[in-house]
Amino acid sequence: MGDAEPDNSSRTLSSPTQSGERNSAIDILRGFALFGILLVNFPGSEAARSGAVDDAVSKLLTILVSGKFYTTFSFLFGLGFALQLSRAQSRGQRVVPVYIRRMLVLFLIGLGHAVLIWEGDVLLGYAVMGFFLIPFRNRSAKVLLSVAVLALAADYLTGISENPFLVRDLVPRRVDPELEQEAKIQEALAHNKISDAGRRLRAATKSGTYLEAVVARFDVWRISNRYTFRYIWFTSFAMFLLGMCAGRYRLIQSPPVRSVLITRVMWICLPIWLGFGAVTTFGPELLGSFYYKVHWKLQYLASLLHSPAGSLFYISAILSFLAIRPDWIHKLAPLASLGRMALTIYLLQSIAGTLLYYGYGLGLQFKLGNLLGLLLAVILFAVQAVLSHWWLRYFRFGPFEWFWRSLTYGKLQPMRLQPSMAPARAG
Repeated sequence: MGDAEPDNSSRTLSSPTQSGERNSAIDILRGFALFGILLVNFPGSEAARSGAVDDAVSKLLTILVSGKFYTTFSFLFGLGFALQLSRAQSRGQRVVPVYIRRMLVLFLIGLGHAVLIWEGDVLLGYAVMGFFLIPFRNRSAKVLLSVAVLALAADYLTGISENPFLVRDLVPRRVDPELEQEAKIQEALAHNKISDAGRRLRAATKSGTYLEAVVARFDVWRISNRYTFRYIWFTSFAMFLLGMCAGRYRLIQSPPVRSVLITRVMWICLPIWLGFGAVTTFGPELLGSFYYKVHWKLQYLASLLHSPAGSLFYISAILSFLAIRPDWIHKLAPLASLGRMALTIYLLQSIAGTLLYYGYGLGLQFKLGNLLGLLLAVILFAVQAVLSHWWLRYFRFGPFEWFWRSLTYGKLQPMRLQPSMAPARAG
């Protein structure tokens, strides 16, 4: 036997991703997804609907945007975890301890976002579901794809069930009719409490002060957090696993290369997305009276599948385009800048949205129709693109990314670029 290999089992991934390790294609995808998230969260108000134009905008957003971008972020979340694992393994380091700290910090950021800024937070759910990825970190593509399909099937089965799915239902237990009846009563009471808290929050955001809105948001979180570990976002988790699979086999390269698999995914997902999306969005117009004869469970299946199919189409179409036209990687640099600061941009979108729409801001919530809401979102996104591009000329990452990384690694991360890396100034 030769000299023993050094023991790397106690090492951890002790430093964040360096700028040279970034994948521009992934950053572009993140930036594109941020635009979709913004469009979903700036829909305007039905109360201010001005007619056919607003109706058309609403339906176009439904088929083109709604449900397509939280699933895209889920895919990119799983992809990012797989890339972290790959880098750690190539260095002989462990990623799980750092990843756990990363999810715990994300949970705290999500909690602050949900209470202090906007109740529609998704970071809490991502952080919780992120822990469920750990057991799959060394599983084969076959296992990841199989569980993803099962997760989509579970989403469908729970969607057509009269009773909500609870994680506790996975554990075999003896059923006591009296206890089950008491549990149903408690569930009904809890639902009423959540509904009351939601009404108080809507009143506070419509005409209350910021402090009243924060208190109301905290009440909503306090009452509803009992469900945080009880419900699973199955479609999101399926996209997590698909992203892990793509990262494991390095399907998304920088610069992107032509891939038969990615092209095949694009052409398979296109008819599923547009076909099911058209039925879901324009069903009565397209099918007439026959639409109402289609069983609602089939309609729900179409609604469920068209969102992840649309997400996978967008991802594969962008990658295919960049592989054919790599010069567009430079042209889409503003999107990549947004993607590098995804957490900061997401939180700033929430801050801007609440200040524009809520009563303690400009109070535009019930004054803008769908078209004006769309235009406002496009303007805000353009401003964010300019600001993020400017910011990254001088700093390594966004302020909230810096905060997240510093807490994760237990030390302040270098924020400013070195003078040699900063842009030269004329004059």
